[in-house]
Amino acid sequence: METQTLEAIDLSEKLKPHEDKWVALSLDHRDVLGVGDNLEEAKQQAEKKRKKYVFLKLPPFNVNYVLSSWL
Repeated sequence: METQTLEAIDLSEKLKPHEDKWVALSLDHRDVLGVGDNLEEAKQQAEKKRKKYVFLKLPPFNVNYVLSSWL
């Protein structure tokens, strides 16, 4: 069985102008396809470019987050 290694993708420069926005990314997470104040705006822009995409809600950059899980 062959092991695949995932390459790290640095999106910091591409995402920096989109603070606190919804972002639609290409499936390989390399291209920003749409941006909006809400999910529908980002979706409309992305659909003009591609049929498949993923969404990401960018937080305000001056806020710290700590992820936790409850079992």
